[in-house]
Amino acid sequence: MASPGLFLRPTSLSIPINTMRSRSGSSSDLKIFRSISQDRPGTPRPQTGSVNTESFDFVRSNSGTHASRRSSTLGSWDPIMSRSCSSGGLLSPRPGTMIRDLSPRPSLSRAFSGSALLANSSSAIVLEVEERKQVANLLSFDQIQKMEFYSKFTPTSVSLSHFLDHGATGLRVEESYLFLRREIPVRLANMLMELELLPTELLTEPACKSILTQYSQSFSDVLAFENLTPSEKTYEDFNKLLSVVRHRHQDTVPHMAEALHNLRDAGNLNVNSKDRLNQAIQYFLDRLYMSRISISMLVSQHKALYCPEESIKSNPGGRLKGTIDPKCDAVDVARNAFENATFLCEQIYMDAPKLNIEWVDLTDGNKDSVDFVYIPSHLYHMFFEVFKNSMRATMEFHENSDTIPVINVRIVKSSQDISIKVCDQGGGISRSVAENIFLYLYTSATRVKLSDADMGGTTSTSTPMHGLGYGLPLSRLYARYFGGDMKVASVDGYGTDTYIYLRALESDARETLPIFNASSSNKIRDTANQVEDWTKDE
Repeated sequence: MASPGLFLRPTSLSIPINTMRSRSGSSSDLKIFRSISQDRPGTPRPQTGSVNTESFDFVRSNSGTHASRRSSTLGSWDPIMSRSCSSGGLLSPRPGTMIRDLSPRPSLSRAFSGSALLANSSSAIVLEVEERKQVANLLSFDQIQKMEFYSKFTPTSVSLSHFLDHGATGLRVEESYLFLRREIPVRLANMLMELELLPTELLTEPACKSILTQYSQSFSDVLAFENLTPSEKTYEDFNKLLSVVRHRHQDTVPHMAEALHNLRDAGNLNVNSKDRLNQAIQYFLDRLYMSRISISMLVSQHKALYCPEESIKSNPGGRLKGTIDPKCDAVDVARNAFENATFLCEQIYMDAPKLNIEWVDLTDGNKDSVDFVYIPSHLYHMFFEVFKNSMRATMEFHENSDTIPVINVRIVKSSQDISIKVCDQGGGISRSVAENIFLYLYTSATRVKLSDADMGGTTSTSTPMHGLGYGLPLSRLYARYFGGDMKVASVDGYGTDTYIYLRALESDARETLPIFNASSSNKIRDTANQVEDWTKDE
């Protein structure tokens, strides 16, 4: 996803996507026509007489019918912006565009505003560089201007249906490249603006400073492609960059966890649901990690589709469309996750609970499984973390028992939802504890010390996710990413039921993304502010 270079208005490309497919219980047999405008990702512009009514945007329709979806706008994007001669070449939104106005924020005056720079000359520049003191040492003056520019655009929320259609129709790499070089900078800029609002005590932690440096570097790297002409050489270099970016940020989660643990150990953070500073940090972490998940999704999908060596490695059977499985078998994923969790449990407790799994597809009574369009790795992560918690609680609660109760799983597919219920008899949790279970850093396990070297990401065997207090919060983010959720209900002294809700229809499974604006800025500093600042169903 990329920035505006000379901010020349790019040529609008309208690329038809004609798809005809049939999937049991989770898609329509209708032929869907879409067109993609490559102008820019972000907030859609108002409809005018010259706008194609079938242009491709990612704004969800209120109607549930496929017919109305087909006739509604599925996505027009404004041109990124043309360079303004009247503003001396500095960034200034073109009249009529729907760029978020962050001006009514005296205490949070935006740095590198074009008008402010022109009016106050060099003294204003020094002041504003001081306001951006964290990135001022990491990015050039032009790059900070572009970060300001891109942070004013709303990230484009993409649905699983659009991801799948793009992979199924065999579109050229050009369309994906043109989209990513605009969208990635939007998401990175939103992320960087919020990183700078963190408390000084946290920003000075070496691990947190390293994260800010890494994301600044990625933003700078992607900007280099914002105006490059599409070509085979450009695609090759871009793919190499995406690999570097993905590897660079693979340890963001454990490194941020280490920074927060150090902050807590120093007495500057109280991990409690009622602590105001902790509320602000928890709010920020949800947004940081959701942005990270979303960027990883875009990168992985592009790499899987357009890098032959990666396609063979990640999809040996050819079943996946990028990273998405059109017939993701929830029962099979649950069994695989349980098997791996059992291996870990047996290493510690020399035994493990057994699995009892039941499922039903209410949309097709003849099927012997529950399948839907989803990313198997995301579903696996959710199952694995829930199973680990249930196994540990069960083994410790029944430490002196002759028999170990089974863990029961029930999966139900309806016309709208995939509902998963995981039941254990691990003694449950009290209500006073239950309100903290989705807090980052909250854990009943012994804290672990992380390595300073590369750990291979959160799924690596060298990354100790137990003891960090990150399992359930991250799992809930994965569920919420495409419009689902995770909830926990417990009977103290008996056991706990964990519910995972996911979208059954890929057209309804749309990315939930954080938006940087005055509201989010205030919430990081003042958690009393509750104005909406996430993308949501219209």
